[in-house]
Amino acid sequence: MSIFQLKQSLADPVDLHGVIKIQLGQPKHVLISTYLTRLDQALIAWGMVTAIIFLIAQSYLLDWPTQAVVWSALSCVAIAVSGKLTWFWVTTRNQRWIFYGWSMLVIVGLGLTNGGIFGGWGVILRHLCALWLGISALGYLMTGIGIKAPALIAIGLVHACTIPSLTLLPQHQFLLTGAVMSVSLWLLAAFHWEHT
Repeated sequence: MSIFQLKQSLADPVDLHGVIKIQLGQPKHVLISTYLTRLDQALIAWGMVTAIIFLIAQSYLLDWPTQAVVWSALSCVAIAVSGKLTWFWVTTRNQRWIFYGWSMLVIVGLGLTNGGIFGGWGVILRHLCALWLGISALGYLMTGIGIKAPALIAIGLVHACTIPSLTLLPQHQFLLTGAVMSVSLWLLAAFHWEHT
């Protein structure tokens, strides 16, 4: 059995809460018919946030202190938005620890990143991509093991295995990190994956 599957029709009332249905094509010739649960919507939002952060970091469009302030604010907004989108899901499934755990990981990562930028912590600055891939790997593994989701465990391992490959592309570390993080989030939103 594949860890990622095409989405089936929704039957669980928890998943029906706030669902967005998407149909592309003519009414008689539908090309794509799918849906986005509130969890999917939060995953897409975080995918967009990480893509923006790491693409701008790769292109050096903003100086580091400005990026630190803007990305911290954007990440805090994303935490609030994802909390609003997923609160019903994590509450009805008795899994609020997922939201709290990921929020804490992001806040710790922001603290270390901002310390690296504003405090001049060279070791952090040289390893920002590894830091965020490691934080994400830890979050996916924690969640995947906690809710018995093989897809999350696999994505956690992909994040962890990407860290050593950063040295192979030293000029494109932010691009690689952003691609791995964003595409992972979008895959989770686009497909069905098993969990308890």
